[in-house]
Amino acid sequence: MSPQPVLVHSNPEGGTVHKYPLSGGKSSFERYLGCYLGSCKFCNDLEEATDFIESFTSV
Repeated sequence: MSPQPVLVHSNPEGGTVHKYPLSGGKSSFERYLGCYLGSCKFCNDLEEATDFIESFTSV
């Protein structure tokens, strides 16, 4: 059974970032999913995912 996603960041406007542990071949790594009001993007690191959700809320 694969581990569940973990909430690692949220902002007051409702944007969230979840961390997903993934395994591929002989290694494992983490991807981050940034979401705001139904717009979601998988990112390689926390900074990229945080920037994604902040781009919607800093208008």
